[in-house]
Amino acid sequence: MQTIKRTTSNVSLEINFLENERVMKTNFIQSALKRAIVSAITLWLTMIGTQSHADTGTLIMNVSATVRHSCSIDTTPMAFGTYDGVVANASTTLNATATIISTCTSGAAAQITMNAGAYEGSGSTDVPVRRMTAGASEYLVYQVYSDVTRETVWGNTVPTGIVTNGTGSPQTHKVYGSIPSAQLVPEGDYSDQIIVTITY
Repeated sequence: MQTIKRTTSNVSLEINFLENERVMKTNFIQSALKRAIVSAITLWLTMIGTQSHADTGTLIMNVSATVRHSCSIDTTPMAFGTYDGVVANASTTLNATATIISTCTSGAAAQITMNAGAYEGSGSTDVPVRRMTAGASEYLVYQVYSDVTRETVWGNTVPTGIVTNGTGSPQTHKVYGSIPSAQLVPEGDYSDQIIVTITY
């Protein structure tokens, strides 16, 4: 019968071998577990990403609005100042200007006309006789024009109005007024009111 003797050195080597084997098995198991966890997380993220993409949809929303032509006007007063039919204006007219400001939507064609005033004299609609008054039977004749030479009377009809085309921004139109010379009227403060109309 053969007897196997184990020395202390052999026992130590065997114990070290077994310990190393155990550590290697443990590391292998842990590494495999880590790989499994990483794979599971990756698969889960992929599934979520795929599911989120699958739930996304697109649709066209139509948006619309209707713009209609529109205009507005504003005016400044026409102030002649002092009129003297005996000396200063015996042979010279007294002139003044005013402004009409029109604002229309872009592309809107419009016409601006003026009526004869509140105290008009006898005359045609195309060329009204405009008058200011300081009281009963006290009139000072004047006229308004659309041109700087004061030859074209600004009236209340299509031929005597002015045409403007809207730009979307305010447009300024000059009004030229004139009081004829040598009117010997009573002293007083004379005034009139003209209605300005924009048609579009």
